[in-house]
Amino acid sequence: MVTDSIPLNQHPLTAAIIDLDGTLVDTLGDFVAVMQPTLADMGCHPVEVARVDRDFISHTVGKGTEDLLRRCLAHAWGLPDDAAEALAAVPEAWRHYQRHYERLNGQHAEVFSGVEAGLAQLHKLAVPLACLTNKPTAFAEQLLRAKGLRGHFLHVFGGDAFERKKPDPLPLLKTCEALGHRPSSTLMVGDSSNDAQAARAAGCPVLLVTYGYNHGQPIIEVPALAHVDRLDQVDWARLFAG
Repeated sequence: MVTDSIPLNQHPLTAAIIDLDGTLVDTLGDFVAVMQPTLADMGCHPVEVARVDRDFISHTVGKGTEDLLRRCLAHAWGLPDDAAEALAAVPEAWRHYQRHYERLNGQHAEVFSGVEAGLAQLHKLAVPLACLTNKPTAFAEQLLRAKGLRGHFLHVFGGDAFERKKPDPLPLLKTCEALGHRPSSTLMVGDSSNDAQAARAAGCPVLLVTYGYNHGQPIIEVPALAHVDRLDQVDWARLFAG
């Protein structure tokens, strides 16, 4: 079901940028499976590791791996989010995290219902697509290939592809440049206020899915062209008409 009536954009839409975690693939299981041994490698007690559960990660993921590691370490240790001890431990934690993520990437993740059909509809319309995520590029590529989605995208850019990450507009502007389309005619599809904030700042219209993470906040409260329950229920032909 589409929860809003989608108005035609002021500028005809010609391309789209799509987020990964929480939009295309439910990766919370991966994050939990990777974070548990990472925290154990950092010397966390099992009780501390148990604090970083699926619910906590669903409220935390989305702003890049460094931010996720810092906040998970702080939470496990019972410290404030911005604790200096957690920040200082991120480089070591990243080394453990990278090793475990390469091993487990995609094993506890599922493509959201409607995604494959929605992407097929966009492919039929010949809409140029890029995947833009704050996940490291190598992990994003690995996951998309594992789930059979990589072939839909001309480009895949992760959080390490540019100098800054979403919600900064730079990644969207650079991705529009790579696609060869103006921001005003490039649709951003995401699941969070990060995506919406970046899109607004870059001058891209945004469509938000209702089933993602969004740091535990109701996505319906974030302004967008529409809030949709499934990607295969969007009238893509209408959006990309003209």
